[in-house]
Amino acid sequence: MKLLSTPTKVDQVRQAILEQIFKRELRPGDRLVEARLASDLGVAQATINSALQDLHNQGVVTKVLNRSTNVSRYSHVEIENLFAVRLVLEPAAARAASANRERLGIAELEQHLDSMRAAARTGNLARFCFADYSFHQQFFQLTRNPFLIQACEAIAAAPFAYILCDGRDTLPTDYVALAESHADVIRSLEQGPDAAERIVRARILEWRDHSIRSLEAYAGGPASDPGAIGAEASNARG
Repeated sequence: MKLLSTPTKVDQVRQAILEQIFKRELRPGDRLVEARLASDLGVAQATINSALQDLHNQGVVTKVLNRSTNVSRYSHVEIENLFAVRLVLEPAAARAASANRERLGIAELEQHLDSMRAAARTGNLARFCFADYSFHQQFFQLTRNPFLIQACEAIAAAPFAYILCDGRDTLPTDYVALAESHADVIRSLEQGPDAAERIVRARILEWRDHSIRSLEAYAGGPASDPGAIGAEASNARG
């Protein structure tokens, strides 16, 4: 099995910022100061700028030229809009990825899935979200279509967009089942483009409906523990 690629400094900075967001150390709307991040992380400011530009392109942060960079803040309507685009792009990506059937790339998906499973078992939401993010980034790469990859990465925040709301930190979700739904996605790639497209669309629809229902039910409610995965019973898959 191929090992995951060695991350660059930009990758490492991007991961560090994502982890702070997933841990809720950075909240929606918080400002990110490049000079401070460069000092804290021990890298050049240009590296910080590149990482933030990547995250801006993925909808995780919002950069305003010559003004500021802030953690993105999504409304429930914007999350619905994200899912509407996701339902167009990701089934198409699944079809393209299945047509390629690249074994080494699928092996990397399996490694990210293992990380999701481990995080779900230990109740670590931040680790789960990062593994989920990494899974989808690798999934997009399997299409080998640079235009489709770019389009998909523009909605990279969609699977965990609820974290970028001002509401609850977690959803009432069975994250072990959610991890296993990603195993279904991997298996679908081996079943051919039609199956891959159908299964990915079904999973996105299930996660969309669960996310919207949960966000609406808990709108304005008390935030839960940011360090743990919600244990409430749910069969949601996404």
